Amino acid sequence: MGQLVTTIVLWVSNLESSVKFYRALFGDQNPYVADGFASVGNQDNEVLLHLLPEQFRSQPSLGEDNPIKPVFTVASIDQAKLAAGQNGGRIRSETNEHGLWRYADGNDPDGNVIQVRQNI
Repeated sequence: MGQLVTTIVLWVSNLESSVKFYRALFGDQNPYVADGFASVGNQDNEVLLHLLPEQFRSQPSLGEDNPIKPVFTVASIDQAKLAAGQNGGRIRSETNEHGLWRYADGNDPDGNVIQVRQNI
């Protein structure tokens, strides 16, 4: 059996923008993109992006009020900060450590709260 990959489904208001963000975050050179759906990932993570129905796209996302925070494994938090900032999201400068992990919180282009973690 291969390595377990974390997969999460996110509803997004702009599929192209979200694909660009997660592609840069994960280093995915060949994401799968279809009409209203995309799969972006790497050896550790996969995010399935579903375009919100048009009538819901103008409503604010749950963003900071969302009780769910996906955690994505990255090779470098510093590279993740750069990729996020260049692609409509952000990773905060404050980092913490716990056990074998260094981590930082941030937001994707829709304001969804995410966390990136790097093995120390």
